[in-house]
Amino acid sequence: MRMQKTHLWLWMFIIAFTHEGFSQNQDLNASPAERRQIADDYYNRGNRAGKRGQFSLAVLYYDSAIRLVGSSTEYFFARGQAKELAGNDIGALTDFEAALRVNSENYTAMFKRALIYHKQKNYKQAAQDFTFLINNVDVFETKAIVFKGASFDEKGEASFSGVATISDMKADVYLARALTYEAMGFNTPTRLDFDKAIELNNHDPNYYVQRGLFRLNNDDKAGAEADFRNALEIDQYHRLALYNLSFLVDAEEKDEIDKILYGVGDFAMAYSRRAFENYQKGKYEAALLDYDSALMIKGDNANDLMNRGMVKAKLGRYKGAIKDFESSVYADNTLTRNFVLIGNSYQELYNYSQAVIYYQRYLRSESGDGVVYYNMGLAYMKAAKDNEACGALRKAYELGEERAEPALEKVCFSLE
Repeated sequence: MRMQKTHLWLWMFIIAFTHEGFSQNQDLNASPAERRQIADDYYNRGNRAGKRGQFSLAVLYYDSAIRLVGSSTEYFFARGQAKELAGNDIGALTDFEAALRVNSENYTAMFKRALIYHKQKNYKQAAQDFTFLINNVDVFETKAIVFKGASFDEKGEASFSGVATISDMKADVYLARALTYEAMGFNTPTRLDFDKAIELNNHDPNYYVQRGLFRLNNDDKAGAEADFRNALEIDQYHRLALYNLSFLVDAEEKDEIDKILYGVGDFAMAYSRRAFENYQKGKYEAALLDYDSALMIKGDNANDLMNRGMVKAKLGRYKGAIKDFESSVYADNTLTRNFVLIGNSYQELYNYSQAVIYYQRYLRSESGDGVVYYNMGLAYMKAAKDNEACGALRKAYELGEERAEPALEKVCFSLE
């Protein structure tokens, strides 16, 4: 019976696939007017899929539209957006370029292209595009649905999503250029662009929060506080505004803010901050509970995983710590310090051979760390591998780790 079901499914798939291919071949043989009508239908299906967040499916529909009509700037633009939101920035950039080749006045495509440049840290090119749009475009006109909207994650990183209000896009251009200038270190132009963005759009709390973060980074605490409070006038539960304001107010108001942040329970950064504070105070069980809460909200936060592992190590829970360190470096392979922490944990578990393996993994990329050579030398000593211990300890001492000297004299002297 199972074999019959499998064959039936396979047969239905072949029929559907063949029918789709046959249908598309028929579409290509249709008259230009009919092809445009069919392409528009695919385009509209792609738009509906995009609104549902089904961006990969939207790309497939836009592919079909472009296959039928390859001269539509709206089709290329729409597919570029879908690719961007599906995480394919290179493909998105290619499509925005194609949209501009078809119509050099598709300024919305230029804006989206500049955002990709910004994401790629090609700030010079991004700034050029934003400046052109500011100097030459007053109103963004497009038939396409535009997914944008300046929103920010818990770390303040800009993301542009949601269905746009075209009239607000000039403000978004100023905001985007402000973020670009800030990344380039141009403080005065950054401030002026933030001010202009808010002048054009004073009903989006994210604009105020982003200017507040800029002010905070430039030691303008009074200005930052004012911006965060302005954001809260628009959205009284804005998480990022509340979080940053809590650093600038007295203890009584901070307690009230914490009640909102922790009471709702969906703001991972608040738990992470309190966990770190508890860790510094030696309140390891309390820190562990807060890191658990943060990771229940955002389970792939590499820094929280690493920090929770450090808390577990303080509590003597080394096996659990190792799991967290491994998960952390898996989530972010640039956090190579996890290898050292894993090695230290294995030492506490008396598994010196595994400790050495992880120290070596770290030293492949960070060969100038005398402390790690020292720890590795101790692991070799405990494993009774004096030759290897002597070499590691000598390297540690050469790198300025003075604690290595007594062990170095002991183990290397015994070899002479």
